[in-house]
Amino acid sequence: MKNWIRVACLAVGAGMAFSSLAEGTRPARAEPVVEVRADRIYLLQVARAGERIVAVGERGFALLSDDGGKSWRAVVTPVNRTLTGVAFENAKLGVAVGHGGSLVRTEDGGDSWTAIDVENDAGSDSLLGVASFGGGRFAAYGAFGMYLDSSDGGATWQRRQVISEEFENHISQVLPFNGALWMVAEYGTLARSDDGGATWIEVVSPYNGSFFGAVDAGDGVLVIFGMRGTVFRTADGGLTWQKIDTGTTTAFNGGSRLSDGRILLVGNSGVVAESTDNGATFTLKWSPAGRGFSALAEVAGGGIVVVGESGAGSLDLSALTTR
Repeated sequence: MKNWIRVACLAVGAGMAFSSLAEGTRPARAEPVVEVRADRIYLLQVARAGERIVAVGERGFALLSDDGGKSWRAVVTPVNRTLTGVAFENAKLGVAVGHGGSLVRTEDGGDSWTAIDVENDAGSDSLLGVASFGGGRFAAYGAFGMYLDSSDGGATWQRRQVISEEFENHISQVLPFNGALWMVAEYGTLARSDDGGATWIEVVSPYNGSFFGAVDAGDGVLVIFGMRGTVFRTADGGLTWQKIDTGTTTAFNGGSRLSDGRILLVGNSGVVAESTDNGATFTLKWSPAGRGFSALAEVAGGGIVVVGESGAGSLDLSALTTR
């Protein structure tokens, strides 16, 4: 994919998710219009907004696609810190979060964004992800155990305590599963909330390394994944866990359950793991380019968009290789 995007911005290069950048609130002035390669920007997360695909990443950019990932246009948000997460409740209402407590909100599917001040709750700590639970409910989470929730579509936010006052692990993902909210974090932390995120209890973990994400695999199965190719699976609500042999020590950064029931995990060095049996086994393949993936989303009609070190593009599973 070598399409170009015209945006009012400064040219940017690839950056790492936790790199130190000279970032902040965008000045209220016009900047020169330059050409930016859609495959030369580091992107951290991608989400569906109705038929549209929205990806976010370095320097506060949002990339939008209305043709299933074939072409993209860039939108400047009110912040220029790296955006690490994005979630939509529907085709219009969405929230994106990022470094330095950055939180922006859209009511038009990502065409324009408004900065939301959460400094009293987040300070300058990084938000690493955001989730939508429907009915105007969102959760934003990240560094040092930070967890914020909103019940009014992201207009206002409240900080919640996770597990205890001493909890300071970086939170990677929060997702609904079996009528509760589940949380995965660094140092093998797992937690569950039965009251919509107001309170959390720690779940006994099968692993002491960092988890980077989780997928509701269907049929009451939860799959969690993270560093060193680690994947665990539970079919009894976390009472017992089965370690899944993936055949790699490469980290998995993102995952999703597709509409046909397949589970895909993506990660560093272009690794892609596919499961057709609710996460009981995975087949490992690799992108020939070898560039890292951070997240994926299914598009209308069954296509897959993947984002990461090489920006945003379509993922053709038939073009992947084995090692």
